[in-house]
Amino acid sequence: MTTTWTIAVKLGASPELAPIHEITVEAPDAPTALRRVAAMVAVQEAADAELLIDGQEEVFSRAEVEAGLEEHQART
Repeated sequence: MTTTWTIAVKLGASPELAPIHEITVEAPDAPTALRRVAAMVAVQEAADAELLIDGQEEVFSRAEVEAGLEEHQART
């Protein structure tokens, strides 16, 4: 019988802190759920690394652009 598991990553031990990342998986037990999440993270890391190798454009948040970070300024 499978159960829905949500694996949450938090920085710090305070219960008030919101998780910085959450992944939900179906698995029969906790060790299997953790292995599935680890596999999902490995696949995502490989995909992210491939984007960097392929030279894909970076995507900037609106807040970064509006803050006027030098990197995002139009050159005239």
